[in-house]
Amino acid sequence: MQKITHDPREPGRFLKVVLIVTAMGVFVIVILGALLVSFVGLFIGLVAFAKGNIMITLSFLMGAIVSLLLVGYAVYTVIRRGFEMRRLAIEGVETTGTVTRKLTFRGEGHGIRRYQIKYAYHDAFGREHSHVSLVSQELYDSLEVGDPVKVVYLPSRPSVSGLLSDVELARRALERKT
Repeated sequence: MQKITHDPREPGRFLKVVLIVTAMGVFVIVILGALLVSFVGLFIGLVAFAKGNIMITLSFLMGAIVSLLLVGYAVYTVIRRGFEMRRLAIEGVETTGTVTRKLTFRGEGHGIRRYQIKYAYHDAFGREHSHVSLVSQELYDSLEVGDPVKVVYLPSRPSVSGLLSDVELARRALERKT
């Protein structure tokens, strides 16, 4: 495995960790809220069913099922990305990508600004792939469209990638576990 050096273009590592922990907390709260809504919907649907009101029963049961499906998809997405980051940390190949787009947006209700970059890179066969990644404000501000970025991708699935700085964090976490 090739020795990885610190990327000086991302000085806000502590801020990134804080944002990740905060995002995980918000994610858990949203999941719990959605589960609560689905169970309340399920309860109301069962009460309506007991009273013989089929239309209300169906509408509340459909709401509960949709909520549970959305929660399930969100959990699946987070778990899948975690496994991808683990594989990137172990099997990933480093390459240089190019920033193709910069995006900012505010989270609904709380006004926290989020920063994303979209980057493109080529795999060992010359095929182009792209990915969108959340980044710190410092990294976002230091990059312009057209700038190079260090990327790690999976040779077995070249469309799966991450910024080198994120993969380095996953590598450190895996080293601490062993």
